[in-house]
Amino acid sequence: VVVSIFVIMMIFCGFIVDLSSIFSWLSWIQWLSAFRYASNMLIINEFSEITFCPWNQTDFCLVTGTSVLKQKKIPYETSWNVWQNIFALAMITIGFLLLAFVQLIRMKKTK
Repeated sequence: VVVSIFVIMMIFCGFIVDLSSIFSWLSWIQWLSAFRYASNMLIINEFSEITFCPWNQTDFCLVTGTSVLKQKKIPYETSWNVWQNIFALAMITIGFLLLAFVQLIRMKKTK
């Protein structure tokens, strides 16, 4: 069961499947994916304010980091966009810890 949850979270993070191609009745799962929030934080950190130029030092630069972020439809304009991902990861962590705590309470105690 745990493995299948991780596989579903990886599928709906946006790397394996384009999130715009998912059925509308399944698209809500993307908001539960911890991998999505973690990868969005890493992508914002890596690609914000960066320019990719050819190796021969010309002034003609093909791709910018902001175009990559816009292509992936990741909001990056404010610092809240990064904190929103951190907050979501914290809430997912607290949720899993609460589920584990409830399961530990439900277990039979042996002496």
